[in-house]
Amino acid sequence: MSDVTVKLAIGTFSVEVTGEIAYVDKKIDELVTRFFSSWKPSSGEPVAASSVPSEVAGKKTSAAEFLKRSTAKNQIDRALVLGYYLERIAGFSGFTSTEIGQLGRETRQPFANASDSVAKLTGRGLMMSAGDKEGQRAYSLTASGEAYVESLLEAKQ
Repeated sequence: MSDVTVKLAIGTFSVEVTGEIAYVDKKIDELVTRFFSSWKPSSGEPVAASSVPSEVAGKKTSAAEFLKRSTAKNQIDRALVLGYYLERIAGFSGFTSTEIGQLGRETRQPFANASDSVAKLTGRGLMMSAGDKEGQRAYSLTASGEAYVESLLEAKQ
C-alpha cells in the first residue's frame, strides 16, 4: 500500500502524519480529540450558524459582545473572530484589514497592526484573499478559519 501524508493546521497548532491511510486517520482523530476536545471530529460537520445568535431579544449583537463570547486571547485570534463577525453577523461578503482595525477600535481592543494579523491568518490558511473592495484587498475566512472560530465560541459556553 502507498503512504499518505496529512497535515493539519489550526491556529498555531500544526501536525503532519505520514503512513498508511488507516494509521493516518486514527492518529489525526486521536490528536484532534486530545487537543481539541470541544470539537466533535467524528461528526464531520461544523457548528451550525444558528448556534451563533446574531440577535438577542430583537436587538443585533455588537462586535464587542460577540468578541466577549469567544475565548480569543491574542490579536490574531481576535482578528479572526472579528472577520467571522463581519461575515456571519454583519453579512459582509468580504472585509478589509482596515475594517478589522476599525472594529478593533470600536470594541476597545485595538490592534497594533491589523494588516499583520490578517497576513498571518492568511499564511496559516485561516483567511484567504477575496478580491478587492474599495481599492483594498478583501479577505474572507476559509472553512478551517470558520471551524477554528466556532471552537473558540464553543469553548466559552
